[in-house]
Amino acid sequence: MQFFYSNNIIQDENLNKIIVLDKIESNHCINVLRYQIGDKINVVDGIGTLYQGKIKDYKKKECYIDIFKEVNNFKKRNFNIHIAIAPTKNHDRLEWFVEKAVEIGVDQISFVNCNRSLRKQVRMNRINKVAITAMKQTLKAYLPKISSYSNLKDFINDNNTTAGFICHLEDSDKKTFFDYEGIIKKEKTYVLIGPEGDFDDQEIRYAINSDVRPITLGDSRLRTETAGIVACHLINLLNA
Repeated sequence: MQFFYSNNIIQDENLNKIIVLDKIESNHCINVLRYQIGDKINVVDGIGTLYQGKIKDYKKKECYIDIFKEVNNFKKRNFNIHIAIAPTKNHDRLEWFVEKAVEIGVDQISFVNCNRSLRKQVRMNRINKVAITAMKQTLKAYLPKISSYSNLKDFINDNNTTAGFICHLEDSDKKTFFDYEGIIKKEKTYVLIGPEGDFDDQEIRYAINSDVRPITLGDSRLRTETAGIVACHLINLLNA
């Protein structure tokens, strides 16, 4: 099964719904995969709908698909995972994190600037392309919401949940996600992942004083992007 992506839906002269693939998706469909007019294809819109249709026409580098079936809430999950991560210095590693998190299953990704962050800007256009490709390849219909925050405090203040966690390297009593299985299965969960130099003391104290729970991902010292993937995977396992 092959998925394409588009949220551009129009109506033809007979008021039938047509979904339009853009230049990039059309090129992949027609020139790379060699689909032809009349072939059936699957298109997702990134907000939960799977469209099944036939290729009606291809012109001006756009592909037009007659929709004959809609599947709403395709593979919708009953839990929510939000990974808030400090951007890594190497942008390729950040893209790798986004790709793998989408493959595993994530609902939101936020890039949070921290006091020890080595990267302040994220190439969001590139990140979104990586996320779309991962969504299609893993046959999902939901594209994670991806955003950025100027600092950690803003993120914590804007995200009010009883299932907020912070992964840090400071020596302290920390539990695992398995100790919080009850609330993780009931609440929208977010996890804060710090930069290469970890959160500083002030950030850790602010998070804990804001009822964000300190958490451990094990004995190994993980790279930022690896920690994000491990957290995402563990929460998915708890909800399996």
